Amino acid sequence: MNRRIKQLSRITTELQLPRAKRLLMFFGIALIGVLAGWVTSATTDYPPPVAYMTGILVTAAFLWATEIIPLFATSLLIIGTQIILLGNPGEWGILQTPGIAAIPYQSFLAPLADPIIYLFLGGFILAKVGVKVNVDVYLSSAMLRIFGLSAKSALLGVIVCTTIFGMWISNTATTAMMITLTASLLAFVPAGNSFRKGLTLAIPFSASIGGLMTPIGSPPNAIAVGLLAKEGVQVDFLTWMVIMFPLVLILLFILFQLLWYRYKPEEPLMLTPVETKPFGGEGIFVIVVFTITVLLWLTDSLHGIPSAVVALFPAIMFTASGLLSVKEFNRLEWNILFVIAGGLALGQGMNLTGLDQVIANSLPLESEWIVLIIFSTTLVVGTFMSNTTTAILFIPMAMSMAQQLEGVNMKFMALGLAVMAGSSMALPISTPPNAIAYSSGELTSKDFIINGVVIGVCSLFITYVYFWLLTYFGLW
Repeated sequence: MNRRIKQLSRITTELQLPRAKRLLMFFGIALIGVLAGWVTSATTDYPPPVAYMTGILVTAAFLWATEIIPLFATSLLIIGTQIILLGNPGEWGILQTPGIAAIPYQSFLAPLADPIIYLFLGGFILAKVGVKVNVDVYLSSAMLRIFGLSAKSALLGVIVCTTIFGMWISNTATTAMMITLTASLLAFVPAGNSFRKGLTLAIPFSASIGGLMTPIGSPPNAIAVGLLAKEGVQVDFLTWMVIMFPLVLILLFILFQLLWYRYKPEEPLMLTPVETKPFGGEGIFVIVVFTITVLLWLTDSLHGIPSAVVALFPAIMFTASGLLSVKEFNRLEWNILFVIAGGLALGQGMNLTGLDQVIANSLPLESEWIVLIIFSTTLVVGTFMSNTTTAILFIPMAMSMAQQLEGVNMKFMALGLAVMAGSSMALPISTPPNAIAYSSGELTSKDFIINGVVIGVCSLFITYVYFWLLTYFGLW
């Protein structure tokens, strides 16, 4: 698994531009942001904070889209720029607007300590320790054995197993692990047999779909929950899972039928299951902590302890017991936490300055297809851009639109766009899981395009209809 992740990291490094060119592009993008803010200020009657926020939004959008600098670096730039231009902690006269008070700079630092950050941190720690003691390998091997030896059963087993792990472990780590485990199954599939593609494709697609199931499954989910909470709309852990369960189940059924229809072997195949690797006392301890944590997450409405506070339980247990060392703690995905914080800060700035309302008012809200248009745009953009970035850019604006649309609420928009961002998987570059699967050498771009488009379009219409029904019948 580590080899796959390192391979992906090497590919990413090779694709980076020379430093001088990246710096030149960075300053060019910053200039575009400044011009966007200046044009807004010069051609409209909006107050200066709206112009400043427009410049920040345009700059962030281009930086996230091009990844000239790392995603987390863009997040830090957003927070720092908001503090200077909108918070004006130095009380500089040039940034003061008569009749408009500066926004307290603490408002832009708050996302770094947002509860959703701690919820994701707890998920990272659970995943890190689980991988360290091989709990993931043991459980996935055991589950694959349960499904039997036929090709159809093996495909179903890979989909179910990958989905379950994708709910709790990062999609990238899940894919890397399952690609390794599935290699033993592929050894019994003749070279050139189309079923090899079906088994391999099942892994990244199932990981992405499984990531929709929990608030910690993927960053877009966390962004949606965090932004909703700032508007006073709470979506707890169990509520998210109850809402997403039917949707995920339907998408998995479609995925299974699609892959079996397109890649089923011409002759029956009998596959040897992956050998189970037992674990000792540490593994049992991890399973116990994981079970308690999940149960507490699912019952927060009964005991009243927020999910973010529950996430501290595994953090305390694993660090205090020494299962997570200082070196391993330092290697957690801290960059993802800062990316999420940057997204929350961007949404906060748009809301506090009123830019989100300005953008919402400029859209053709009178169109009866506006929601479907926003969903479709998010799905398409997410195919070429990081799903985290896509969620950051679209969810705040969509939530503002929801306040002005009849029959649409914030949950409809926020959760819907999180699903759309997570369903964008039509290219090898769309998601890290796709890139890992592509690096196996079993797949071509055409395999991702055809199957990814089918899954994405199905997700678009099913999500739209499902959420519309939830709204129509007042079920959320």
